[in-house]
Amino acid sequence: MEQIDIEEIKRKTTNSVMFLSLRNFGIQLISVIGFFLLTILLGTGEVGLFAVVAESVGILGYFSDVGLAAALIQKKEQPTKSELRTTFVIQQLLVITCLIVISIVFNKISIAKGYGSKELWIFVSLCFSFFAASLKTLPSVLLERKLNFKLISTVDIIENVSFYLIAVIFAFLGYGVFSYAIATFVRSLLGLVIIYKISPWPIGFSFDRSSAKALFKYGIPFQLNSFIAVAKDRLSNLLVAGIIGRDSFGILSWAQKGPRIPLSFMDAIMRVTFPTFSRLQEQKEILKKSLEKSIYFIALFVFPVATGIALVAPDIINIIPKYSKWLPAILPLYFFTANAAIASITSPIINAFNAIGKVGLSTKFMIMWTILTWALFPIMSIKFGFVGTSVATLIVGLSSVFVWIAAHKIFKVNILKTILNPLFATLLMIITVLIFEMFNFNQWIMLAGKILIAISTYGLYHFFFSKDEITWFAKQLPWLKNKK
Repeated sequence: MEQIDIEEIKRKTTNSVMFLSLRNFGIQLISVIGFFLLTILLGTGEVGLFAVVAESVGILGYFSDVGLAAALIQKKEQPTKSELRTTFVIQQLLVITCLIVISIVFNKISIAKGYGSKELWIFVSLCFSFFAASLKTLPSVLLERKLNFKLISTVDIIENVSFYLIAVIFAFLGYGVFSYAIATFVRSLLGLVIIYKISPWPIGFSFDRSSAKALFKYGIPFQLNSFIAVAKDRLSNLLVAGIIGRDSFGILSWAQKGPRIPLSFMDAIMRVTFPTFSRLQEQKEILKKSLEKSIYFIALFVFPVATGIALVAPDIINIIPKYSKWLPAILPLYFFTANAAIASITSPIINAFNAIGKVGLSTKFMIMWTILTWALFPIMSIKFGFVGTSVATLIVGLSSVFVWIAAHKIFKVNILKTILNPLFATLLMIITVLIFEMFNFNQWIMLAGKILIAISTYGLYHFFFSKDEITWFAKQLPWLKNKK
């Protein structure tokens, strides 16, 4: 790879990461406000119902393309029309098969459980969302290969705004859980129409055996990790929902929402770095530095934001009328926050393994996590309820230390050294906020004081101990503004 190509990749990567990060701030703000309003208007059981059905239909996404989309992104050469159409045919056959199977399963469960129109319409809307998402795959792949995430982001923003706007309006009008179904239909249809408008491709039906074979060679091992992830995350969540019930699962869903907010920053970097790392497979030193930068800046943002949300969550619940129903979610929130911090470090490493072709290694770690999940979740959920589930989540997350060791061997990246400053700054932030809590201020002063002290403590630490990294980050902003 020539130097000019590497510089172009660096330029596009920096631009895409910065843009996606800023865009995710906006999306998460909309998401947080929308979810917050819905959790006031709806009960724990209604939130839990949508979460259960969403988990069920979400499983289908892992079977929709058997890794072919990732194979197209990972390819060094531009995908041919034959490869695109072959992928499309295979994917749609899989999607139709999945929809038929899950419809049969849902019908049997519906009869056994006595489900009504609420469950049915949420199920139908999410199935439509799944089908629409499959049609969006190839336009998204073509944009990702070009590292053109601005257009992808446009679709994401429109989808999120429309979903929460419509869901909140209909929930306010008294439609209850049906609000989710209506919002899901609108979001999916809008996203599908817009992405084909901005990224058309020569849609058609054909099947080329050699193209399929080449794509399956990478795609199936890659997707094996996704299948294992289904068992680890989605299926285990359904098992937990069956054990603890719909209301308790709604509480778990609320507790998970806060820590997931800063992970959107990680998602922005992950989305960009997979195609980027794939292009840098032969440039080991550059790849190492890129991975270190990714991990550091993910930790720099995720650690304090996730922790800050956990620290102020009790104050928010106490201040808002009719919000005390979510008070039991505070303890699980703390465990999910710790796990989110661990996941934010581990996910980019797994992403890098896949990008350089070490999918087998990622598979081994996924199997390890799946075994631990299925061993711990049922036991802890039965014995301690939703709190036990959150504790089990953290225990499984702590096993990620083995991933960090593997990263050190393969990429020569010292994970603990890379995250040292964000970790120390976050711990110092926690200590100062806990000290402030000892004073008996009223609720609003306590909330504002916590936020101010947390931001000040974290910012001052990095001002004195992370000047080089922060300076590098700051230099990217004017460049981004000029490109706009």
